[in-house]
Amino acid sequence: MTGRLFAVLFISSGIVVSFAGFPFIQKNENPTAIDQVGIIEATEVYLSSKISERIASLPYNEGDFVPKDAVVIRLKLEEMQAEAAQVKADIKRGAAEVSTAKAMFAREKAALAKAKRHLDRISKLYQDDLVSTAQLDQATTDYDLAKAEVMVAKAHIQSAEAQLEQYRARFGLYEVRLKEGEIHSPISGIVTMKAYEVGEMVAPGRTILTLVDPASIWARVDLEESDVGKIRVGGQADLFIDTLPEKSFPGEILEIGTEGAFATQRDTTRGRQDIKTFRIKIGVSSQEGVLKPGMTVRARIYFEQDDTPKSTSKNQG
Repeated sequence: MTGRLFAVLFISSGIVVSFAGFPFIQKNENPTAIDQVGIIEATEVYLSSKISERIASLPYNEGDFVPKDAVVIRLKLEEMQAEAAQVKADIKRGAAEVSTAKAMFAREKAALAKAKRHLDRISKLYQDDLVSTAQLDQATTDYDLAKAEVMVAKAHIQSAEAQLEQYRARFGLYEVRLKEGEIHSPISGIVTMKAYEVGEMVAPGRTILTLVDPASIWARVDLEESDVGKIRVGGQADLFIDTLPEKSFPGEILEIGTEGAFATQRDTTRGRQDIKTFRIKIGVSSQEGVLKPGMTVRARIYFEQDDTPKSTSKNQG
């Protein structure tokens, strides 16, 4: 008799039985809210190298906080730096060759102008029968040779300039690759995964470090379509975790999926429509570093009604 009375009291009291470390989620008896299991997600950044090289330095370990723009990965670049220095010397030498070619071009142009003046004078004298045909021919030949030398000097400039541009292009490539040898964190975050150690060779595109932004935390919840129409973006929610059942984390609905996902109920034999779910994103303004990506939470989502209660107190579970 006592045992049966106890069982009745146990069920009617509304206590939720817990298995596997987390309570079953039942519809809240309050018609203005629904409880649903969710998963904590966050903005994650995967840092990798664009070049194949060995790691020289990894100053941060898993669990460390990384400031924005901090250097988190350095690659061994001694050989590349030496090659870049050699190309820089080539640029200096190439620039000198361009200057020399331009000076030669200026001299040849001056010689051409002198040959042209001499040819003009001899041509005039020839018309007055004051010089011989041989003298005219020699002046013409000298002018043609001077003109050819100018063309050679011009081609030399073009060749030297082309070589100089190649050197500069190579150095620009080295500059880019040397910059890529230092990888900076684009966010302020926490290292959650370090896949390589110092001295190991990394391939382009392979994740070396994973960072999570602790200021960008949200809960992903799949809500049945019958309840989606009762909520709105900007609506209130509370999050609870099994390890702190008496503490709530106030949240706000940031997104409501526009397309249905998997069906929670299917009935093709009786012609009833499948009940699908919609993904809900709940942002958390203050979670004190307790909520972490991958953590299971219970989300209490409040329906959009005139008498919608405010977010529960810190002591409500």
